[in-house]
Amino acid sequence: MDEERNSGKRSLLIVLVATVIVVVTIAAYVYIDEKPPVVAGQILKLDITPIHTEMRVGAGAQGVQGGMDTYDQLLITAEVQVRNQGTYPIYLHDMWSNLTTSTGDQERCLAANNTDFQSVFVAYPQMASFKAEPLLRDITLQPGQIAHGLVIFHYPMTKDQWDARHSFQAVLAFTNQKDLVLPWPAPPGK
Repeated sequence: MDEERNSGKRSLLIVLVATVIVVVTIAAYVYIDEKPPVVAGQILKLDITPIHTEMRVGAGAQGVQGGMDTYDQLLITAEVQVRNQGTYPIYLHDMWSNLTTSTGDQERCLAANNTDFQSVFVAYPQMASFKAEPLLRDITLQPGQIAHGLVIFHYPMTKDQWDARHSFQAVLAFTNQKDLVLPWPAPPGK
């Protein structure tokens, strides 16, 4: 009877030891073979510039005035840094941002191209203090290279709507690589 108990305990011990060995082997393989992502980055700084425009519409008829039309928009400047952690060159193809509003609506905005980037600072002189070198599309990052620059996004909303958002993220798309998603925290309580 004692031999049967010892045999059962011994079998259980062998199964437990074998299980531990298999789990440790798999964990070691995953840990040793784990590679860092090919590209890493972050939003270093994000500035919001609300633009409120009032325009007179219509000339009005005799004795009747034309109306006023208002337009609110936000220009978002994001200082972005991206680094190639891989062993081969990567190609930055495009950039955009995704915004989730307080109502859950998803909005997307392509980053300003180089021509529009320069025009923003001419059209809105109040943004001159944010001007910096742009992060350009269609660039190749060599292994270990860091690219740094400003990206501009535009959303037709008010500052209050921005402050009530659920999320905001900049997305950098690379050819033959996963998109790099760079989140920016929502205000506390969201």
